[in-house]
Amino acid sequence: MVFNSFGFIFIFLPLLLAGWNLLLKLGHRRLAILFITLMSAVLYGIFNWKYLVIIGISMAVTYLFSYIIEKRKKAPKMLTALVVIFHVAVLGYFKYTGFLVDNINAIFKTDYTFTAFLLPVGISFYTFSQIAFVIDRSKGEIPHYDFLSYAFYVLFFPKIMQGPIAFPSEIIEQTHDIKKLSFDPDRFARGIILFIIGLSKKVLMADTIALIVTYTYSQAYYLDTLCVIVAGIATALNIYFDFSGYCDMADGISQMLGFTLPQNFNSPFKAASVQELWQRWHMTLSRFLTKYVYFPLGGSRRGVVRTVFNILLIFFISGLWHGAGWNYVVWGLLNGILVIFDHFHKKKILPKKIRQVLTFLFFSFSVIIFQAPDLVTGGVMVKKLAFFTFPGFLYRTAANLSLSETYVLEEAVQLFAPNMLNIFFFVLMIVILAFSLFLMTRKNAREIAQESTFKTSQIVVLAVLAVLSILSLSNVQTFIYFTF
Repeated sequence: MVFNSFGFIFIFLPLLLAGWNLLLKLGHRRLAILFITLMSAVLYGIFNWKYLVIIGISMAVTYLFSYIIEKRKKAPKMLTALVVIFHVAVLGYFKYTGFLVDNINAIFKTDYTFTAFLLPVGISFYTFSQIAFVIDRSKGEIPHYDFLSYAFYVLFFPKIMQGPIAFPSEIIEQTHDIKKLSFDPDRFARGIILFIIGLSKKVLMADTIALIVTYTYSQAYYLDTLCVIVAGIATALNIYFDFSGYCDMADGISQMLGFTLPQNFNSPFKAASVQELWQRWHMTLSRFLTKYVYFPLGGSRRGVVRTVFNILLIFFISGLWHGAGWNYVVWGLLNGILVIFDHFHKKKILPKKIRQVLTFLFFSFSVIIFQAPDLVTGGVMVKKLAFFTFPGFLYRTAANLSLSETYVLEEAVQLFAPNMLNIFFFVLMIVILAFSLFLMTRKNAREIAQESTFKTSQIVVLAVLAVLSILSLSNVQTFIYFTF
């Protein structure tokens, strides 16, 4: 069950909030935590009960490791390494075995086949959460928590399926103070604001722009240069609205429950360099890789060559983490190369506004490779940027924006000026993309929620967004990052 569904919004979430606040009001903090943990397991198990078996085994191994450390009063390095390898192996089996077999077949001309029986939703996210727990526990940075607190950290439903990747202490320590968790009208209202903004990002923006993205990549070999440019910009906006929309909803739900999740997005398209963009985009993944990979390898303290290697390794892992394909690896390394340039080239010649535009355009260019079904298709699309062609494919691309929200206008044009229908869709596409880019220059969801004064005008705008989003739920699409 996803956040952008009738069942979640009108059944699961109200029951969850009612049960949680009732138990807290009665003074049953641990029972309330157990309630949330079980409800999280139910929500996750609705996708597929087998997911619960896989994550259950993963949790059992990790908690046993913590228990052994508690009894022995130390963390054997070999045991720590084995548990980390176990988690990486589980992730690798479900997500990367098919990719590995395909590459073996390509290199050695064999014909092995492999099909994983399932790919658990959010496995990359909760695997990294488990690894964070193992390493922090081995270093003595966190204590041996009781199993309920640990299970809550792993299963807490706002973050399990699509992040953010929270550190153990960030979540578990918040469960100890019943006063801070108790119902707070102001915090609850700001949580609702975040949820509505996130829902509208997903349903009204991401799912609409996805129509352009889906069509352009299905016609990759026939697109002209302008269509590839549109595809890149649309892809960047689609991924942003989709992923940040989920994070806003997760953050909003958490605030309604009295918890605060680490921030995952901070207006990334306001960045004036690729390095800054990655400090603002998927922030919890970046800090995870920085803490557990980059710093242990020496970071930037061991000379230029080692720094370059460490940065490229980080982005290689980041690319592969996003998907089992060479296009993801190339996308990651492209970003890594630009981050290396930014790291060593501190002098900024161009004005900030121009650097912001160039950074966004580079990111839009790079996600063409990211979104392509394979590296060959991505290469074909990128090649069209180098050799200008214009067979007039823009009208066909725009024609995919036949929306229920604009049905009346579309029918009116069809009735009174049928020859202008192509123009109508083209203008609609430009308006949607331009409005999306405009939103990138405004305050982000957290800023809006934090600064809201609950004026009548603000409430009306939020109510309209909520109604439009709910009316559009019939065309709901799943989140992009569920597959990661």
